[in-house]
Amino acid sequence: VIGYYLNKHVLPEFYSAISIAANIITFLAFVALGFILSRRLEIKFHFLSKIYNRYLFFFLILAWFAINLVSWKEAKQLKFFPIEEHISDEKFLELFNLDYPGLEKVKSLYSSKDFSKATDELLKYYGNRDDSTWPFDRAQSAQLDTAYFLKRANEATRHEFFIRGLTATLPKDINWTKPVHNSKEWIYRLNTHYYWVHLAYAYFITGDEKFAAEIGSELVDWIFDNPVIKWKNESLPTWRLLETGCRLKDGWPLAFQLCYNSKSFSREVKKLMLAAIYNQAQFLRLFKSPQRNHLLFESMGLASAGIFFPEFKNSSIWQRVGFARIGHLIDSEINDDGSYIEVATNYHKIVSLLFFEARELAMRSTLGHIISRAQLDKIESLFEFMAKVVRPDGMLPSVNDGHSVEALDVLDFAAKKYNRKDFEFIASKGKSGEKPSYKSCALPNAGFYVMRTEWDSLANYFFVDAGPFGSAHGHEDKLSFELYANGRPFIVDPGTYTYNPKDPYRRYFMRSFSHNTVVVDGKSQVRFWDENSWVFNKKYPNENKWRSGANYDFIEASYKKGYGNFKERIDRSIVHTRRILFVKPSYWVISDILTGKGVHNFEQMFHFMPMGIRKSNGKCVVTENDHGGNLAIIPLNGDQLNLEIYIGSESPIQGWVAPEFHKKIAAPAVIYSIKQKAPVSFNVILFPQLGKINSEDFKLEKIPVTVNETEVPENQAVCLKFSSRDWTDYILLSDNISGMKKFGHFSTVKDIAYFKVAHSNEIVNHFEFGINE
Repeated sequence: VIGYYLNKHVLPEFYSAISIAANIITFLAFVALGFILSRRLEIKFHFLSKIYNRYLFFFLILAWFAINLVSWKEAKQLKFFPIEEHISDEKFLELFNLDYPGLEKVKSLYSSKDFSKATDELLKYYGNRDDSTWPFDRAQSAQLDTAYFLKRANEATRHEFFIRGLTATLPKDINWTKPVHNSKEWIYRLNTHYYWVHLAYAYFITGDEKFAAEIGSELVDWIFDNPVIKWKNESLPTWRLLETGCRLKDGWPLAFQLCYNSKSFSREVKKLMLAAIYNQAQFLRLFKSPQRNHLLFESMGLASAGIFFPEFKNSSIWQRVGFARIGHLIDSEINDDGSYIEVATNYHKIVSLLFFEARELAMRSTLGHIISRAQLDKIESLFEFMAKVVRPDGMLPSVNDGHSVEALDVLDFAAKKYNRKDFEFIASKGKSGEKPSYKSCALPNAGFYVMRTEWDSLANYFFVDAGPFGSAHGHEDKLSFELYANGRPFIVDPGTYTYNPKDPYRRYFMRSFSHNTVVVDGKSQVRFWDENSWVFNKKYPNENKWRSGANYDFIEASYKKGYGNFKERIDRSIVHTRRILFVKPSYWVISDILTGKGVHNFEQMFHFMPMGIRKSNGKCVVTENDHGGNLAIIPLNGDQLNLEIYIGSESPIQGWVAPEFHKKIAAPAVIYSIKQKAPVSFNVILFPQLGKINSEDFKLEKIPVTVNETEVPENQAVCLKFSSRDWTDYILLSDNISGMKKFGHFSTVKDIAYFKVAHSNEIVNHFEFGINE
């Protein structure tokens, strides 16, 4: 078994008669060693003596031969092509299925052993192949953004690269494995050769030889600097599986198509490129990532190689394997609510387009049926998910490694492809299409909840993340939220900034300190260590409670996994339960209940976009925007709370947002804290308003809640009396407590209740409901 594994997964090229003999000798040696040891130690295997005999021994030997034979036959197909400075025409032609339609003359010349002319004929065939078989249809050239591609292509010829928010100019002789700016992600991305797309289009648009010459020069340099490896090595930028998949999906096939007739693409360069494409496809066939977006990119690259280069002998295998892997990913990684399993909004956008591209590939391939019709149809739900969570400004919330992601371009694309009038309405900002039937909604697999008043740019919008960790791109952000109102985002997820684990800002942006949740004793949430918390799993159903009506939206969710920092013991003594009530269309109530044991320092955090902010009326916080909307945070029992505001602090690191990768901007972080024995409650009103807010116009106080004439503790039930000059609101938030709950002049058997009273003491608005109804 060890021999089989090593030869199949580590050194496939060496699966030869010698290795088979070595496996057999190893097998027999271990059998002999087992008998010797058992005799020396005087161990008697009585149970073996009952089942073991010479027939079983011969059966084991035959089974061993059979396993090796099957593996050897499969490994023969998986061998790589030995690339040399001058590739033998005869060996080169062995890569191709010469019975493929259009290669009849090549086959005839090959049969007569005129390998040089056969190779010339094969290359001539590629130059004359119909556009419909290639990645790019030249008839669509008018759609190319000429200025963009020329700008990027000229930068690439000067080796000026802008990647992951960092710019670098590389020497003529590129070192393909050396990190730039101490960023592995930077050099990984460079090895996708994404910019070959820019160079290829620029050559197609202008005919300027310098663009094709750059690709040809880099191609030769990369191939000979980075020969194919015979094992999986995910730390090697040049042969990491993700980058290999990206090369075969985009840059390499397009460059081969559009630069084929360039004088920079000599006969030998074309042979080199085809041989290297073959080896990369073989590599992706043999090895794969276990799951997630990496496997999707790899599978797309593998299927693309089979579709765009069907003349290779193994092209059908590449397509079958690639499509089978994609089909599996559709089933296993697109949730029923349309969310992608990593619940990182940036990656959701990427995989949505990638899965759609897979759909298009499947539809143009004779092997596309491997992905079923139902699986292809499921891809549409990815775009519907984006439509449901998009903010009024067209951006997606920056959840997990989400970055700042524009959604309107993708929804416009999906509107055309799926004829979705609701997508069109959102993408056009209401200028065309049909207004969506959905506003507030629950997406339970992702654990995302959206509270929305309307679809215009001035709508009030509140997004709650009460879902799983998010796999490798997760942040410690459970119960965090974003708030957008009156035309601007106020409270946001600060973003990602970097993937470098050694950068202290990675720790800040990834952990709870940068999110709108609660930190206990200066310690973050710690779901990273519990893989059951990583992604949605039907075995671990979501326990969140969502209710939505004409006058309200409500979510209750809890975090129970404990708090700790790196290499610290996790403190599991505290459970955080957050209740959020949207009193439509006016304001939100947040009630945080922290139960458990002992005295702790609890910090409730609110992270703003860059804007003016001030303390007001005790512990209230009010934004100071001269135009448009503003927001007030009005806490209950403010006199008992400590209030700190950090803006761009480096010690401690606090008060930053990252609108782009490797770009951080100072922004206010508002932190209310209290050191007290659990249980502890934080209750705040988030009140948005067009124009300036005078917090002295509002008052928030607590009204006792009684059941059976006994006052209920605040962590079990709280009634907030929220008053302005014109009205008074009474808001009851409680656990599932049986019995009649009385507060002020009101009573209810429900868990949540709301009464708006005018100064005439007339009730002008009212709703109530049970959390478990």
